[in-house]
Amino acid sequence: MGFRTALAPQYITTNEMIFYAYVPPSEPQETIYTKTFNNIHSGKVIQSRNTGKAYIREILQSHKSAEFLSAVIAEVIEPFGIQDVTQSPCLSSTLSIAPEQDSFKLTLQQPTPGVVSLFQASDIEKTVVIPGYSSFLIISIVDDQNALAKATMPRLVPTDMTFVKDSWFLYDFGQKNGQTWEIHAKPCNYWFQQHDDSLSLSVLKYIDLGKSYTLQVKVMPHGKGTQIIGLPLVKIIVGNPTVLQVKVEGSFDDADNYLMKISVASQYMLQGTTSLAFIIGEASTDCFVTTFVPILKSSCSYLKSMHHNPSKVIPLEDWLSGVHKDSQGFNMIKTLPINYRPPSNMGIAIPLTDNFYHADPSKPIPRNLFLKSKKSGKFKQCANVSTREECNCTLDQKFSHAVAFSDCREKVPRFKFPVTHYPVSLAIHSEDGRAPVKTPYLVTVTEVNERENWELKHTVPENVKKLKNHLESILKVPVYNPSGLNLSIRGSELFHFRVSVVPGVTFCELVEEFEIYVDEVPLPFPGHTLIAIATAVVLGGMIFIVFMLQIRNIHPWDKCKTFLKRSKMN
Repeated sequence: MGFRTALAPQYITTNEMIFYAYVPPSEPQETIYTKTFNNIHSGKVIQSRNTGKAYIREILQSHKSAEFLSAVIAEVIEPFGIQDVTQSPCLSSTLSIAPEQDSFKLTLQQPTPGVVSLFQASDIEKTVVIPGYSSFLIISIVDDQNALAKATMPRLVPTDMTFVKDSWFLYDFGQKNGQTWEIHAKPCNYWFQQHDDSLSLSVLKYIDLGKSYTLQVKVMPHGKGTQIIGLPLVKIIVGNPTVLQVKVEGSFDDADNYLMKISVASQYMLQGTTSLAFIIGEASTDCFVTTFVPILKSSCSYLKSMHHNPSKVIPLEDWLSGVHKDSQGFNMIKTLPINYRPPSNMGIAIPLTDNFYHADPSKPIPRNLFLKSKKSGKFKQCANVSTREECNCTLDQKFSHAVAFSDCREKVPRFKFPVTHYPVSLAIHSEDGRAPVKTPYLVTVTEVNERENWELKHTVPENVKKLKNHLESILKVPVYNPSGLNLSIRGSELFHFRVSVVPGVTFCELVEEFEIYVDEVPLPFPGHTLIAIATAVVLGGMIFIVFMLQIRNIHPWDKCKTFLKRSKMN
């Protein structure tokens, strides 16, 4: 990893070592960085090509020693091999240590006669390790019996002591004899798992007003020497802590897996974006996942919408054909007349709405006799064109319930009069699925063409009444509980309703529209009464005339027969 210097090992315990990076006094300032440890080495492995391996856990920086500017604390996974007498004959002697200016002199005492023991040039950059004392990095050879070395821990240098053979050891982490060790990324030592087994690392979650979201992750140690028992394996960093309320709980299971549960809730009326960074600090860069960063938005999801559930589902092919009959043969689809406008409260023949349905600028406009009707009515999709084909209505627009596309709307659901207790069933669709609209969601309902002769009924729980009354005083319109909402219509022809969720319970502007065409309506009052009166008058008059003729012994039929006979004779 671009590391070009000798290392001096220093044992702390049998399973933990410090490796000091040696910087020669003659090293140019611009290349010192190649001989010092930095954060990039954290979590890496120091491995000998012969035997031995240690995981780097912590980076240490120091300016007290000019030769050892940095060091690492490493966990020994496999013991490192030591030099033997064949590689370094000096190991056959007893060793003594004495200060020498800014270094220490290592002196070999004569071994048993006949045994060769001396320092060699190949011993430069090897490290003398004495358990319980400072280690010494050999930097030069004075003669066969003496060498100069740098102490890794000067305060632990033994004085007035000698160390017999086999009580001191020699490690080779140098460069002079060819580098026999390397620093590289350790194999993956942690597995990361999301609670929903999702494979996506690019999670974007929307949290609506008053809603919460729970995220659970599991980190599973994999391999030897990867975990400090009791130490949390995951660190959480919240990008913008003011946007959302974040609660974190962590625990270990029986298999030493680390479980973390994060609960996130929206702040009142506060919108914004934040991130949650799950950082496995001890994970190797060879792991597929070392950091997981979901993005959380306290706002309305683009996929969230409200839909009306019709009481009868009509297949698309029937909508295209315009025919869908019920069990009694009643066609439940109404094809609207061209340039149709619903009636107004002034009568069927006096439409006052601006909304056209099934628009065609090339065709005449029906029910356009009165001045008020002529002044109303505006094309939208078909504005400034001369034919319906130029309106460019798509199939989706032709079947859209939105009043914005009323020009394109050709067919609507048809119901037989009277429409009573029609269930207004609403559902919210989002990335989390589908859910019915219920409290605390409250709704307002309007007829977009300002028609009357319809009525809504609903039940209001006691815990919602106060909120309902408060909203009605602010919005100046009736507010309804969407649960159990039903509709009754006493009028005829097309009714177009818009349902809106009241503000303050969601960040979304949830609006849905639906149509109902009421057909086969009896004559309105006083039509039935007038017909009954006229019929009674006519029948009564006929009976009275017959009665008077009988009293006066007048027989109109006999006179008619006499008249016919005379006509034949003439």
